[in-house]
Amino acid sequence: MSRVRKYVWITILMVLLAGGATICALRWQAWFGMPEEPEWKGERITYRFHCFGDDSVPGFAYQDKCWQDTLYPDTLDILLLGDVHSSLKHADYDTLATRLPHVDCYAQLGDWLERGYTYYEQQLYHELRGTRLDSIPVLTCPGNHEYRKDLRRSLSPVWAGMFRHPENGPVGLEGTTYYVDFRGLRFIVIDTQRLRLLRDYTRLNVWLMQVLQDAGDRYTVVMMHHPVYSATRGRANVGVYLACLTPLRNADLVFSGHDHQYARQLPFVATTTCTTEHEPKFRHYHQRQGRTDQYYERITLYHDTLHLCTYQLATGALYDECIVTH
Repeated sequence: MSRVRKYVWITILMVLLAGGATICALRWQAWFGMPEEPEWKGERITYRFHCFGDDSVPGFAYQDKCWQDTLYPDTLDILLLGDVHSSLKHADYDTLATRLPHVDCYAQLGDWLERGYTYYEQQLYHELRGTRLDSIPVLTCPGNHEYRKDLRRSLSPVWAGMFRHPENGPVGLEGTTYYVDFRGLRFIVIDTQRLRLLRDYTRLNVWLMQVLQDAGDRYTVVMMHHPVYSATRGRANVGVYLACLTPLRNADLVFSGHDHQYARQLPFVATTTCTTEHEPKFRHYHQRQGRTDQYYERITLYHDTLHLCTYQLATGALYDECIVTH
């Protein structure tokens, strides 16, 4: 290599390094910094969520290796909430419980808290306390907002102490990636924010294929925070796409959040319950693409039919629905 070419390559390398250092300096707080935690000044309460990792849960009995509804044995009714970001108030939870008086349990697909801080933990406890959702079990997975940002992200101790889920997930992902068997339905939860190393994605892929196959004639409903197909611009999740697309094509319904948009492309359903929005990515193959709004889902299994209804939070009006049959 000539001396001139050598100096050119050295100059290019220095420019790239300087550019990378500048970007890191400008974006360090956004990528790795945590906002200051607000001070909680109200009453501190101890709250107990009912989860399917417990020995017993209200309204269900564990029989024949699955949870069976003891109140309405012929129907399984699940309320699903998208990203909330600490935006729902006591009246909202009360309204949801009133609209769905026979709901057996509810699910939340990540970013329930604005951040994994004691402030938002206590806020959630106070908003839920005294509503009917206070007394029924919940299925949850953490989103990126429940994780602490750092060079190596970690799940907030606040979130980790709130829920006790089954420890039947893939090696290294237990407790936040898991499945729960009901009579006629297997509910699978994937903690996509915890995926970091290549082995995590590989283990998840193998585990997913196995638990979907082992579900037998049960319906399979999957809940995850990051979507396989993004519904907004500039938010693709390549690792999740590669690890999950092939196995999840065999699921009956796959719910995701993160994008703050509504889009249905069965089996994939992106939904949101929060007030903030991202720029939508419109796809011609979407069976339904939602306008910016707050939604919630009702998943009903009655005999051999799985019914999905999406409602607008503000009015309770039906926005979208579909029926899944074997």
